[in-house]
Amino acid sequence: MKKIIFSAIYLFTASFTFAQTATDFTANDCAGTSHHLFAELDAGKIIVAAFVMPCGSCAAPSLAAYNAVQSFATSNPGTVSFYLVDDAANTTCSTLSAWGTTNSMPLATSFSTSSFVMSQYGTAGMPKIIVMGGTDHAVTYNLNSSVSTLGVQNAVNALLVGAGISEDAEASAFNLKVTPNPVIKDFQISYTLGAASSAKAEIFSSTGQLVYSNTEINQPAGEYKINIGENLSVEKGIYILKLTTDSTSKSIHFVIE
Repeated sequence: MKKIIFSAIYLFTASFTFAQTATDFTANDCAGTSHHLFAELDAGKIIVAAFVMPCGSCAAPSLAAYNAVQSFATSNPGTVSFYLVDDAANTTCSTLSAWGTTNSMPLATSFSTSSFVMSQYGTAGMPKIIVMGGTDHAVTYNLNSSVSTLGVQNAVNALLVGAGISEDAEASAFNLKVTPNPVIKDFQISYTLGAASSAKAEIFSSTGQLVYSNTEINQPAGEYKINIGENLSVEKGIYILKLTTDSTSKSIHFVIE
């Protein structure tokens, strides 16, 4: 139980952290939707971008990054996005989008625009994968070719923890907590309902795996606590507690040591 050394997550991520900030742009994606990069990052989004030709050797590393993004779809819906970007803006949108679909990346947001090109992010490579996030618009992962799903997940998790999701106003209104945090052995989930509502508490691993779920129907307004014991057999690492009520859903992160 609780086997992986937590500090390794930060060491692994740090080895790919660059003293670099993203280059802002406002441009349409291949579906015609306008994006302002810094506005998206300021709003709490995390962007994983894969720069491709596209080419055959680009497929596997790009798919690894894509799968990393999809692993957060349940635990952090709408927070982590995957952008498939033509490296030099000289591939048509139809070709780029078709290449993404053919290579099992159907939900990618595609870009072919000179406002967003690989040359803005250092040494060229096929593909180049970057992870961007935070109000400081940091590039926390910048790697050519040798990309792993776990490496991208670790970079995203570092940004999620740094984002201070537990300080979200609505999460604070729930008084949503994990005590103690970090968790050593047993711990307690607590939350407050301002009005009568059903409440579902779920815990997800950093890769999006559901490891715990508890639903209470029609709870009156008040304070509630759930005690979690040794029967929750999980490894060390970062976890996400998600509370869903009749009207909203909010998440916080916590650590199991």
